[in-house]
Amino acid sequence: MGGGSLCLHGLLDTESAGAGISTSLPFSSESLFQGCGQTSVSCKVVKGRLVEVGKWPWQVSLLFLGVYICSGSLVHHQWILTAAHCLQRSMDPKDYVVMVGVQHLPENGTRLPLARIIIHENFSNLISNDIALLKLRDPVFWSPLIQPVCLPTAKVKLPIGTMCWVVGWGNTKMTSKTPYSLQEVAVKIVNKGVCNQQYQFLYLKGQKKFIGNDILCANSEWGIDTCQDNSGSSMVCQVNKTWMQMGVVSWNFSCKKHRFPGIYTSTSYFTHWIRKQIADVKFISRAHLTFLNPVLLTGYILLVSLGPLWLL
Repeated sequence: MGGGSLCLHGLLDTESAGAGISTSLPFSSESLFQGCGQTSVSCKVVKGRLVEVGKWPWQVSLLFLGVYICSGSLVHHQWILTAAHCLQRSMDPKDYVVMVGVQHLPENGTRLPLARIIIHENFSNLISNDIALLKLRDPVFWSPLIQPVCLPTAKVKLPIGTMCWVVGWGNTKMTSKTPYSLQEVAVKIVNKGVCNQQYQFLYLKGQKKFIGNDILCANSEWGIDTCQDNSGSSMVCQVNKTWMQMGVVSWNFSCKKHRFPGIYTSTSYFTHWIRKQIADVKFISRAHLTFLNPVLLTGYILLVSLGPLWLL
């Protein structure tokens, strides 16, 4: 995911980013930490190289017995959203920890123990209901590097062709080396009928449909795709200058076969299930989605404005 690094302190308005004009604003505890789906970029020198931190502050890494296995996203002070198949190694919360506020996997970030693992009751394979929630033993406090992502209500639907971003530490090509930095890949929502047609070779005997309503399909843009180790990563889309998680990375047939769309668990489909587990979680109900420009060509991403953003 190319492009030069654009390090800014404070928040960057989306329109200013598109015009190549940076706006430096101080952090404000009054406005920045009251909402979800907000990002703030700051700079950090790592091994002599200037890198961005805080771009995707909801992103967490999930470790099993101290080893990275999946990604997840903060949706609440005490809850992480991830893929169900990430938890197949063990259902004992003591075997897992999550790291928050980390931009680079080699860093020893804050490790938070789990108190509970909730896998969707109908999950039995990688095809459907691939969603899980992790409850932290203790709530986290919001900071410029640790923020929640917004979740959609069941009413929010993505038009075909909507541009979104997949964020995680997994590989973007078929190699065994995990990237050092948090990665982002631009993806575009694909028609489910087309997706079903492309995956029909995986149908069981007599099966008429492969992709259900609980799944989103998306193709990567600019010839890059998500590959192994990306499970549980967030697929986020911009809604009224707010980042909303519309999907959870479930699986991909092959990184090298770009004609096969990636498969994502639809978070809007599971709104009621999530609300049942987390009574005080907030959801965004605005359905107007912003179509994002290919800013990867000019550098790094657009970031958001101030304001209260827990919208019901």
